Amino acid sequence: MTGLNTTSTKKFFAAAEDAHPEAFEPLLLLAICDGREDYLLRRAEGTKAAVIFNQFINDWQASGRPLEVYLGTLPDQDRFKTVLIEWRTDSSRLAADRKILKYVSTAFSDLLSDKNMTRAEACRIANLNKGNFYAFLKGDTSKISRKTAMNAYREIAAL
Repeated sequence: MTGLNTTSTKKFFAAAEDAHPEAFEPLLLLAICDGREDYLLRRAEGTKAAVIFNQFINDWQASGRPLEVYLGTLPDQDRFKTVLIEWRTDSSRLAADRKILKYVSTAFSDLLSDKNMTRAEACRIANLNKGNFYAFLKGDTSKISRKTAMNAYREIAAL
């Protein structure tokens, strides 16, 4: 969201206020999902974000709908709906990557066999974490990203 590696509402708000105003919408939605919207509203008092936050919360509560359903009813150009669309896209991308990684794992095993190379050698050459790579070859697609797997595969295939 802002490049911060934290879940601190306080830090996210400060970053959004300073240099990332595009993070206000996802920040409010995160706060609502975590039950921290009251804290965020207090933090935002007297800022331009307070107007955005209060308007959204009032409209959402007036709808009487669950948050995700309410977001789905907003126009496509709405900044809050954009967050929902991006989140869904990210979720589907991760699922697609995991499916593809199963095939990459199998192809990688075949490549190592064809090259008569051990898994340890492949780890050294491609600079991979040994435990994660071994788990990946056994089918745990959560251990290596698609990009890392493809780069390593290309590097080993090029030998």
